[in-house]
Parts: sequence; C-alpha cells; structure tokens
Amino acid sequence: MKQKTTVGKIAVISAFHYAWFWVPIWVLFYKRFTDYSGVALLEALSMFAFLAMIVPGGLLADYIGRKRLLILASITNAVGAGVVGFAGSFTAVAVGIAVMSLSGGLFTASVEAMLYDFLKTENREEQYKKIWGKMTTVRMLTSAAASLVGGYVYSIDIRLPWFGVAVASLAAFFVALTLREPRIETPHDSFPQFLREAGKGVTELFRKEVWKLSITLLLIGIFFTTDSSGLWDIQAVEYGFSSQTLGVLLTITYLCLAVVSWYATKITRKFSSFGGILMFAVVWAVLWFVSGISGGIIGALLLILRSSFSVVADIQSSGVWNGMISSRVRATTLSTITIIRGLPYILVASNIGMVIDSVGIQWLIRSFAVLMFVLLIPTCVWWMRRGKHTPTQ
Repeated sequence: MKQKTTVGKIAVISAFHYAWFWVPIWVLFYKRFTDYSGVALLEALSMFAFLAMIVPGGLLADYIGRKRLLILASITNAVGAGVVGFAGSFTAVAVGIAVMSLSGGLFTASVEAMLYDFLKTENREEQYKKIWGKMTTVRMLTSAAASLVGGYVYSIDIRLPWFGVAVASLAAFFVALTLREPRIETPHDSFPQFLREAGKGVTELFRKEVWKLSITLLLIGIFFTTDSSGLWDIQAVEYGFSSQTLGVLLTITYLCLAVVSWYATKITRKFSSFGGILMFAVVWAVLWFVSGISGGIIGALLLILRSSFSVVADIQSSGVWNGMISSRVRATTLSTITIIRGLPYILVASNIGMVIDSVGIQWLIRSFAVLMFVLLIPTCVWWMRRGKHTPTQ
C-alpha cells in the first residue's frame, strides 16, 4: 500500500509540474516584449538552461537525494513563473524563463530515478515501463486541460497563466514534502568520472556497425526538436489563432498525443524499428512542407498530425537507442543525445527569428522540410538495400 501511495504521489507531482498554462500563449506573451528574433532567442535560452541542468541535475540527485531535488525543482519553478508573471521588461522575462527551465532540468533528472528506485525497493522494477507510460498519459491529459484554461485566462489577464504555473508548482512542493527518500544503490559519481563515462557513451554511438543509424536518428531528432522548440507555436500564431483558440488547439493536440502514446506499440508493431522511424520521419517531413502552404483549419489539423507522427517516431527511436547503448553508460549517453538534439536550435535560434521577421514562418518551414528530405534520401536508399542486415531493425 505504501508503494502504491508513493507512486500515486509521484504521478500527482508530475501532473502539477506539467500543468503548463503558458503553452498556448507563450509566443503571444513574448511578442509583447520583442519581435520573432527575440522570441527565438528566449526559447533558445530556455532550451540551453534546461539542457545545461539535466546532467548536473542527475549528479545532484545522487548527492542530495531525489526527494530534495523534486522539492527544489518545485520551488524554483514557482519562483521563475512568478518572475515572468510580474515581468515588465524583456530582461525580466528572460530571467524568469531561465529559472523555470533550470527547474525543468532538475525535475527531469530526479522524477524518473525516484520512481524506478521506489519500484526497485519492492522488486517491481519490471513494471516501470507500464507505470511510466501511464504517467505520461496523465501528463498529456494535464497539459491538455492546462492549455484550455491557459488560453482562456490569458484573455482575462496576460499574467494569469504564469501565476497558475506558480500555484501548481507550490502544490507539487507540498506533495513532495510527504515523499520518502528511496534507497540508492548507485555509488556517488564525481564530475571527472561523469565526463569519462559520457565520452564512452558518445563513442558507442559511432561504432562502425551503428554510426549510420546514429547519425540518421540524431538528424531526425534535431528537426523534431527544432520544430517543437518554437516553430510549431509560431506557425500556429501566424495562422491567426487567438489565445483562446490556441488553447483549444493545444488541448486537442495533447489529447491526441495521449492516445497515440498509449497505443504507440500497437501502431508500430508491423514495422521494423529503424524502418518505422524512417517512414514516420518522411511522412512528418511531407506534413511539414504541406503545413508551410496551408492555414486555418487545415493548418491546425496538420500541426496535430505533425505532433502525433513525431511522438511515435520518438518512441521508436528510444527503443533503437537503448538497443545500441550498453547499460553501463546508458544514462550519460541518453543525456548526451538530448543535448545534441537541442544544440543546433540554440546556435541558430536568433538567425531563425530574423528569417521569420524577414520572409515569414511559412517560407522557413518549407525550406526546412526540403532540407530534411534531401538529408534523409541517402539513408532511405541505404536502408532499402541493407535494412534487413542492420543490427537494430
């Protein structure tokens, strides 16, 4: 019973953390302080802060405990959201967003480890994937509801979505206080040790027998991350949706993602792992291009389909990555993959914003889609010729 209670509390904390009332309105809110160049810069800052905290957050979780890190993440998120809500300048918004993103890194580094450790104390670690899958569905449903509410309250007062996040984070803080710290069997790692392990992990990604798979998966992941980091939302705004209709759009999107995540295994059962990823990536690129010449309801439907296909491809990618990586460097390698996927957007975010300000988001989306096609063609040809002989089909 205690174990079920603990798992339930972790699920509640996760739900509060993902009560993202700001999701449908962040572009509209940022544009009150800057242009699209500034919007892209703020999103790059957010991603940088998040990625920069994932790895040290994992080490910190081992040193001070998962419970304390969840408590710290909740407090930090509440503070950051409050700063954004009261912000009167671009600089204040940047500070608040950075603090919230650091909190996201702390949360990500601790919540999965805490769940797994608790299950392991009860010899139930084989149930981790099933339980985490259910929590993912809960997270999507929470985000869906928060999107609907956030889009509505923004029309009343532009600060309310951020204050809503602060309140939800404080609720998570109080729930986290009641958690019991699980036993940790892993020895504490030093930072130099981590660097050595991370280096080994990166080396494993580019072994002779898997380097083509790795490069292709990273390439697809980079495009997915670039889209989800800002282009998706900016495109929705440029379609002309208001804060309330954006809230409805995001709610429908998250509901669809909840269903797709739940049935992802059944959806991909008929495809080989890597072949399925390629297929979904190609279809996604087609949707990306078509959305660059669409608008209105058609554009909204394409945005939803785009998100659904990327989620399925990412779930498939996770299986391939884990099949390629040895257990001794799994955590550090997966963290490295996340960082590699996000770095390109961070480096070119400001330029992307300037291009959007100059020629518009639709032209940029079409260009990226064509570029993705061109880069995927060699891998598609290679896979059709040798796919049956690859080690992670």
